[in-house]
Amino acid sequence: MAKKIDRHKGSLGITLVELMIVLIIIGVLSSLAIIRFSSASKKAKIREAAVMLAYLWDIQYEYYVANGEFIHQKNFGFILFEVDFGFSWFDRSNESLRKELNYSSPSGKSKFWYISGFGGSGFTTHAYPKVSGDFINWDEEDVDNSLKGITLSVDNDRTIYVYGFGNVMKL
Repeated sequence: MAKKIDRHKGSLGITLVELMIVLIIIGVLSSLAIIRFSSASKKAKIREAAVMLAYLWDIQYEYYVANGEFIHQKNFGFILFEVDFGFSWFDRSNESLRKELNYSSPSGKSKFWYISGFGGSGFTTHAYPKVSGDFINWDEEDVDNSLKGITLSVDNDRTIYVYGFGNVMKL
């Protein structure tokens, strides 16, 4: 009589320990992916603000070349972009200055607000993230707390700097 061969002899399935090890490996890999994604997302938002700063520098320099002075020098010293304070006279004045510069707002919601001015160090523009707890009450969809502590600026020679957590980086 032929012996019957049991192919599954000794194989009782997956043990709980093996299953736990697989879940731990998947958890570690997914946490690394999330960290890399959030870092890439933050860099992309900073890059977007840098592009916006370069654009603001360009339109203000074009105004300077055409008129012989920066728009800030004939007005009250600074212009806000991507934010209104809620003071009608100030906001209307800023809007007319933005129109005079031929400023066109970017598509989508900006995660930064920009302030441009002319002072002792010359003409500079800064980008500040829209974060909760700021002195301006932002709509919840505008807020991005992952950018808290980061500031960008562009100086007279169109060099863009990123300030954050005690570091300064030139772009």
